[in-house]
Amino acid sequence: MKLSPNQVSEELTRIAQNNYHRLVKRVMLHHVRGIREQTIEFRYPVTALIGTNGGGKSTILGSVALAYKNVKPAQFFPKAFRGDETMADWFVEYELIDKQAAPQRNLARTARFAQSKWRRNDFLERPVEYIEIQRTVPAGELAKYRKFIGAIDGDAEINELSQDTIIYAGAVLDKDVTNYRTANRANDPDNKIYIYESPEHGYSQFHFGAGEASIIATIDRIENCENNSLVLIEEVENGLHPVAVRLFVQYLQHVARRKRLQIIFTTHSQDAVDELPAEAIWATINRHLFNGQLSVESLRTITGQEIQNRIVFVEDDFVCEWVKSAIGWHRPLLMAQTRVEKAGGYPNLITVCEYHNRNPIIDTPAVALVDGDVMQDGVVLPDCARFIGEGVPESIVFDFIFDNRVDIISLIRQRCLLAGFSEQEIIAALEGVRNAAVDPHVVFTALSERLGFHSALHIRSGFIDLFNERNAEFWGECLDFVEELV
Repeated sequence: MKLSPNQVSEELTRIAQNNYHRLVKRVMLHHVRGIREQTIEFRYPVTALIGTNGGGKSTILGSVALAYKNVKPAQFFPKAFRGDETMADWFVEYELIDKQAAPQRNLARTARFAQSKWRRNDFLERPVEYIEIQRTVPAGELAKYRKFIGAIDGDAEINELSQDTIIYAGAVLDKDVTNYRTANRANDPDNKIYIYESPEHGYSQFHFGAGEASIIATIDRIENCENNSLVLIEEVENGLHPVAVRLFVQYLQHVARRKRLQIIFTTHSQDAVDELPAEAIWATINRHLFNGQLSVESLRTITGQEIQNRIVFVEDDFVCEWVKSAIGWHRPLLMAQTRVEKAGGYPNLITVCEYHNRNPIIDTPAVALVDGDVMQDGVVLPDCARFIGEGVPESIVFDFIFDNRVDIISLIRQRCLLAGFSEQEIIAALEGVRNAAVDPHVVFTALSERLGFHSALHIRSGFIDLFNERNAEFWGECLDFVEELV
């Protein structure tokens, strides 16, 4: 069910090349609620919206829904009789892909709230499935299920779940869902309740666990929606165990690829975010939008909820570990005073760092350490940033270990926990990876495969540890820059 790196890359390329039948490609929020002059681009079929409470996640979700005329605006942006006077200035622009309406070009549309009504001229239709937060509320508390309370009469219809729903709901829940069914009144086929029936016993959705009901119903709705639909999900992790959250986000990517869906969800779960590429993650912080590999935890840093003397923003997990290890080796007194957070690739981490430093409620200064490979593009960094080395970080570390492999092979074996392999086997694996010209971003995975699938994380940590131990001069300027923040 989990997409391979190649499949993820294919999906990113497909959207970059506008090779989708229907897609909301870009939304420009000129003024909606408190969001002004912010743009979000959808670069992957599944997008996660993370952010602080009140930061604007649901505003973005609703704004995307408004791109299609069959969606009622009041479902997302109702207007009260008093207090909503500023809605008169709301204004959203869209860039849409619709191969049926315009095979050779993207379409531009504008939505304005004027004279107490949304004006959406010449907007297109598209199937939209909105999976609301109420999906985890106990069935007995929702009005739509109350008609199912009481004696069963003769007008009930019982239907099997589709085979795809059985397969994928079972995979996420890690249980057999073959005996689950749906029940509805014959005169109301769209309003249904889920039931479990087996020769031994049976029970209805009134007695399901919240996560169980949510997963089965949500996957059933997605599997039954039309290809090329837009699916919007509020708080994807609601009611789910962290393992189920990861499996569910894997499923969302799988079904988006299989049915050519566009799926957008809000979340506060790091488990959900970790399953997606950086291009698929957008953070809303105080109604500003940032794209990249921001973590849910890093939001606390950006908004000033974490108290340290200094903050260092880097691009990804590898550099985060690399920098933390370097501080531990060469400036140990900084360890308790410095927080290192990933904030996505260049130029996103610069944007995040500058936003942090402009925030008037934050006294903690921040810097950005940028991967050195973008130096080749003539990039000039602002005062708050420095380059780390002059190449791809993984290559810098791997090349040092490779060049010194003979002299430090016993340490490689020890630090990478490779006691089950001889020194000759480890050297052969290193040389094999070098000869294969492996992409530097997957070099540790490639080594893992050549060493009996030994943990790539152990190999990575061992290489980082050895590099930092022996390269104090390499880190001198960067760590001086960090230390001088305070």
